[in-house]
Amino acid sequence: MVVRCLAILATLGCCAAAMQNADRWTTAQDEHFKIYSQTGADTARQALTRFEQLRAFFQQNGLLGSSFSDQGRRALEVISFRSEKEYEEYRLHPLAVAYYLSDGGRDYIIMGALDWKEFGIAAHEYAHYVLHANGVKLPGWLNEGLAEFFSTLRLNNDAFELGGDLPARTQTLRRNKWLPLAELFNATMGDPSMPNAKKRSDIFYAESWALADMLMTSPQYKGHFRELVSELNADSDAAQAFSRVYGVSLDDLEKSLEEWVGHTGLTSVARENPAEQTAVHSWTLSALEAAILLARASLVSGHLDQARMRFEGLSQERPENPDYPAALGEIALRQGNRDEALRQWQRALRAKSTDAALYYRYALLAEEAGLERQQVKASLEQAVRLTPEFDDARYKLALLENQFGEYKSTVEQLRAMHIPAGDRRYAYWLLMSAALIELDQRDEAKQAAHEALKAAQSEADQMKARHMAIIAATDLTVQFATDSAGHSQMVTTRIPHGTTEWNPFIEPSDRIQHANGKLGEVLCAGGKLTGFVLRTSDGPLTVDVPDPTHVLMRNSPEEFFCGPIQEKGAEAVYAVVKADGKTTNVLRGLTFQ
Repeated sequence: MVVRCLAILATLGCCAAAMQNADRWTTAQDEHFKIYSQTGADTARQALTRFEQLRAFFQQNGLLGSSFSDQGRRALEVISFRSEKEYEEYRLHPLAVAYYLSDGGRDYIIMGALDWKEFGIAAHEYAHYVLHANGVKLPGWLNEGLAEFFSTLRLNNDAFELGGDLPARTQTLRRNKWLPLAELFNATMGDPSMPNAKKRSDIFYAESWALADMLMTSPQYKGHFRELVSELNADSDAAQAFSRVYGVSLDDLEKSLEEWVGHTGLTSVARENPAEQTAVHSWTLSALEAAILLARASLVSGHLDQARMRFEGLSQERPENPDYPAALGEIALRQGNRDEALRQWQRALRAKSTDAALYYRYALLAEEAGLERQQVKASLEQAVRLTPEFDDARYKLALLENQFGEYKSTVEQLRAMHIPAGDRRYAYWLLMSAALIELDQRDEAKQAAHEALKAAQSEADQMKARHMAIIAATDLTVQFATDSAGHSQMVTTRIPHGTTEWNPFIEPSDRIQHANGKLGEVLCAGGKLTGFVLRTSDGPLTVDVPDPTHVLMRNSPEEFFCGPIQEKGAEAVYAVVKADGKTTNVLRGLTFQ
């Protein structure tokens, strides 16, 4: 037991440091948050209360005018260190005082300290979390600008206060040359080690905040802000989006922004409901729990070599725990070693991982590596068993089943999903239609094709959806056609689904006529059948038979004898053909009564 403890503690760097960290790390947890603090349980509980207040504000007021929900998400994990020195090892980049990240399964905010004099830092990062949880994808300037705008959030008695000046940002704008908006809209934070990186970063954040503040609160812009967000969320060019939504050029926008800076005002929002009260648990982390926490922090922050060392130590001590090889697989994947990622994730799955996202990601990687289809399928099925609402896994499973002709299962997986929004909506309905056609459920297939048409975003997609609707309503068959050289050939065509009277010998260019009467004579030449004479109410009708094998006969005698015959009731289907100044009636079908 002592040896195991020492090995685990060694993953933290040295035994003494690990013991100190283990003693210092405490956590406070409720349904929505896990707060990890190096400065005691009181700090963690106070931070939990503040984050619940933030959550209450965004649930009441939304971020962009719509309500916020974190239902179905894991608790947001907040990791806060004792000091800048301890935080330095986990800093995302030299300029980051805090940051929000998601690894696909968990959401994290990592901070230098839980100093509530710096409440705005927590509000800034929580706003990033809300944007991510709502599925809003925005360009960097608006993402950071909105987060800065919401960093002004304050709790005042029974109201939230939002907006107002950020003096440090205002001073930055007054003392420095601004980025042209065209440059701001395309700016990324870049390499923090570049010359003047701190100054450029300050200008970027200050200008992004001022623009977001103006768009959110000024009378000229706030009324159509959500329309702008929709445009930008669809990857529209920023200049074009402002022109379409507000009818302004970048020059006009720059002038408005210059006039706006320094005129920000405070908005007071009444608190309709207090922060939700849920059961809170707090405890001091054990040495093992502290080791796991810091290993995960290393992974989240991108310090991969450090994270690998720590998880390898944990895995050696607890090989039965699937979380450690799962993390090692993630590290290997980020470092470009897909074979090692597969090997580690296979270890995690053999250890009975209960992480649905891991089964899904393993299936994607296994398919990419060319592993057996059954292995990929089994992993996806386990993902949806663990999390039935895991729509990404269900959709991938539906694609796989459709690829191998399992159309019933394809439809079952699609129907078990929520109907997706955005780009996948079109693909969802097109796949649904194709599978239903294979199951001969034509009415449902046609309706699905119409839904795909409504969701189509391009002319090419619209054409595909229309084609699918035609396929749903018709059947593929063959018919004969005469080419430009006069040769008869077989071509494919589509006919209404369920058609029972299809005649493949009727050519696309035929002028078809019908006649009822009595068949009284079989015409022959050189001992071969060349036509019939049908006595109709309008007189005798002669129909030619250039090729007896190209006439559809129904209820006909087994053989015909040339010359007059005992009259038999019949319906003739024939094409009126004009060639070389001569008109002939070419028989296409003959049905005897």
